[in-house]
Amino acid sequence: MRSAVLSFGVVAFAAGLGAAQPVSARLTKEFQAGVDAYRLGKYDEARAHLDKAQAIDPKLPGPHRFLAAVAQAQHRWSDCIAEARRALQLNPHSKEIAETRKLHDDCRTGDGRPGYRDELGDGAAIAVVTTNVTGATVRIAGLRYGGTPVDPRLIKPGTLELDIEKLGYKPAHLTVEALPGVVTDVAVALEPADAKPAPPTPAPGASPPVKSAPAKPAAK
Repeated sequence: MRSAVLSFGVVAFAAGLGAAQPVSARLTKEFQAGVDAYRLGKYDEARAHLDKAQAIDPKLPGPHRFLAAVAQAQHRWSDCIAEARRALQLNPHSKEIAETRKLHDDCRTGDGRPGYRDELGDGAAIAVVTTNVTGATVRIAGLRYGGTPVDPRLIKPGTLELDIEKLGYKPAHLTVEALPGVVTDVAVALEPADAKPAPPTPAPGASPPVKSAPAKPAAK
């Protein structure tokens, strides 16, 4: 039964590429080895093989989905969330999209991030916005969503323009992709408005700058 499941995993992985983009033997070998190691609980070994598989072709969703599963097993929540999101981005019409979304949500829960109770479909997304200072005003597509932290809010999936402002801090503008069916986390570090630029870092081996002594008053 185990070999049949693993065989199906690689067949499904290969089928997702289409006939115009055949899977290389090396990629298939690394992916299969990663899946085998994951199912045997050898997570470090699985990660090594899956990293090699995704490095061969980063646009394939399969390695990212299993890397998310490995990260979940190792309680590396941020890595799990990032890899699951990448798999969802690469193949939004996957037959395994429900499982990938659940993997994403479970890792957010493991990381202690706020969730959304209602089930989402393909036509809805959720945004959570946090900043390093509380009370920053958040606008998404020009609409005000209150002050940070912004709890899970229902939004339209797609590319969103965010503007974040707070008195005494430089305004921030960023573009975010809100994926359908999952929560998109947006964390922004606002800079103080009066922040002074850091002094230039001297080149390696260079002598530190010498401060000149104040000029003495001319003798009368």
